[in-house]
Amino acid sequence: MTMSAQRPKISCPMRLLVAFALLALTPVVNGFELPPDGDLAGYDLRNADLRGAELQGVKLTGANLTGADLRGANLRNADLREAYLREVRAEGADFSSANLGNADITRGDLRKALLKGANLTLARLGNARLEEADLTGAMMAGAILTKARLNGAVLEGAFLAGSDLRQSVLVDARLAGADLGASALGHFGPSGARMNGADLSGADLTGANLRSVILREANLEGARLVGAHLGHADMSWSRAAGADFSKASLGWTRAYAADLHGAIFRGAHIALTLMTGANLTGADFRGARILDASLEQSSLSGANFEGTVLERLLLHGARGEPILLKQETK
Repeated sequence: MTMSAQRPKISCPMRLLVAFALLALTPVVNGFELPPDGDLAGYDLRNADLRGAELQGVKLTGANLTGADLRGANLRNADLREAYLREVRAEGADFSSANLGNADITRGDLRKALLKGANLTLARLGNARLEEADLTGAMMAGAILTKARLNGAVLEGAFLAGSDLRQSVLVDARLAGADLGASALGHFGPSGARMNGADLSGADLTGANLRSVILREANLEGARLVGAHLGHADMSWSRAAGADFSKASLGWTRAYAADLHGAIFRGAHIALTLMTGANLTGADFRGARILDASLEQSSLSGANFEGTVLERLLLHGARGEPILLKQETK
């Protein structure tokens, strides 16, 4: 009986296993093939459809993701330094602990995105949409956020020293414990954030560091600044009606012509502060300590100074009848 040579029957299954293994090593997301080593540095991914992509820890330094769709994508711990993300769609994407240092996210849509602990140092986010985004503990020193929309965003414990938030919108944003102030290192550290014309109405800035922050013409109506540090801050021409500055520190603060009617300053420390021409109608200063401050030409009708320590207060041209305004001379 003649035996004919036959191929081993296992060869076909083996080929299938190898093929499947290669597919597993080279994942495809919405038609886009990802490299097996996860290195996408410098890749041109403009307008790529990466919805729901698993990109955790992927290297995307210098990659061009302009106009890409990253909605719901997982980019935790990804390296996106100097990446181009202009006009990116990233609603609900997870960038937790990702490195976005010096990335360009101008006009990007990051609504409800997770950016907890992310590094956004020197990132460009002008005109970006960050409504209800979670930026808890994010590092944002020197970030550009001009005209960005941060309504309802969470920035608790975030570091924003030297950032540019001019004309940004932070209505109802949560910034408790955020650091927006100048570094204690003075000229060797970052300066205070620029928030000229920013809308912070209803925002929570409890205990925030706002040292040397520029808040000229900003809207702080109804904002909570309990225990905040506002030394050397500039609030001139700002609108802060009904804002709560209880136990806040206002040393060398400028609030020239600011609208502070109905604001609460209970237990606040106010020293060498300029409130010339400010509207302080109905403001509550009970238990505060006001030293070497200028309230000249301000409106004090109904302002309450019960139990307030007042030393060397300038009141020339002040108008209205405050409650229990009795100045101590020392």
